[in-house]
Amino acid sequence: MLDIALKNIFRHKTRSLLTALGISLGIGLILALGSIGAGLSAQIEQQFASRAAFIQVSATDNAEGISQDTIDGIASLPGIESAIPVASYRISRTMRGGFGGGGFGGPGGMEGMQIIGGGRSGGGGGGTSSITFTAINPEDIDYIISEEVLTTDGRKLDESDSGKEVVLLGATAATNQNLNVGDEIEYQHQDRNSTNAESYYFSVIGVLEETGDSSIDGAVYVPLNTMQEIEDEDTIESLRVKASDVSLVEGLTQTISDYFDDIRASSSITIIRQLESSLGQITMAVYGIGAVSIIVGGIGIMNTMIMSVMERRREIGVMKAIGATTTTILVQVIQESAVMSLIGGLAGLALGYAAVIIIPQMTSFKPLLTPDLIAIGMGFALILGIGAGIYPAWSASRLDPIEVLRYE
Repeated sequence: MLDIALKNIFRHKTRSLLTALGISLGIGLILALGSIGAGLSAQIEQQFASRAAFIQVSATDNAEGISQDTIDGIASLPGIESAIPVASYRISRTMRGGFGGGGFGGPGGMEGMQIIGGGRSGGGGGGTSSITFTAINPEDIDYIISEEVLTTDGRKLDESDSGKEVVLLGATAATNQNLNVGDEIEYQHQDRNSTNAESYYFSVIGVLEETGDSSIDGAVYVPLNTMQEIEDEDTIESLRVKASDVSLVEGLTQTISDYFDDIRASSSITIIRQLESSLGQITMAVYGIGAVSIIVGGIGIMNTMIMSVMERRREIGVMKAIGATTTTILVQVIQESAVMSLIGGLAGLALGYAAVIIIPQMTSFKPLLTPDLIAIGMGFALILGIGAGIYPAWSASRLDPIEVLRYE
């Protein structure tokens, strides 16, 4: 019966083509917009996957910092894998025909003049930029960035770097600051009551591969005890707390906030949930827009099939006169409608796939056409074809062969 359905569809090629085009535009719209939504979801997952198990703990008073008792108390909580001390030191880079600059930075507003330079050799240009030293214990580097993140040049920090003036750069930080392994970053410390600044040169020992996570790619890691010795200050302004399981993160975040004073605890899980909720609403709106387009296409199919039945009244009457049952006529017409809709669905799939290829060439965003989206699109097309064909099929199956033949 499939060959008969195809033959009947292509009796009026232009009409069938325009009908299938209406379906293809609706299906293509659903697939293209759905692919954008799936791409956004994948991007969010990639961006936050490495952070999902971490809880960010910050001191409410940076001058006081987080006490060792609080750090030990958090580390001893059930479900906590590690509590990693982190301090930040702002670095200013002012270029006046070379490297130089000034400014004050450090945890809790600690004063210290900093200058950054590559290989102690000058640079060109003008203006001011800044980066931030993220000071951690070297042995914690894999907890911060994951063991899976490797270096493209040099090596990571390790325990032997404790107390040394060394630095590990994220991919973006290295590119933006034009630094390579072997270059040096000059850090100038100036006491509050002194006019003289003491310089410390941090040697770049490694550059990390690009991860897609801006918190890693833009980071500049240095040993924590090195910075504490330079600044003569052991204040810890924040902790990166790692849970043993992602499912415990929200509960542990609340527990830390409730049981410890003078700190704030937050996690990326909350942000992920909010983003996923917003993305879900956008996805539903996308499907709604696509559904309207498809319904319009379905009305086109129904109109085409009704016209087809009216034009083939004599043919249907003859079929019934020689023994075709009501069910046979129903199946035949519904099959024609479904095949026409599936042809439009396949064309829509091609349009959606084309959109997924074209969009990355025009923007930096990469849509994702998933098997689920394809199944949804083709399922829409099939259900629509069957639904749009029910009334014309029912109308055709009720034709009286005697009346039809007499009229024709």
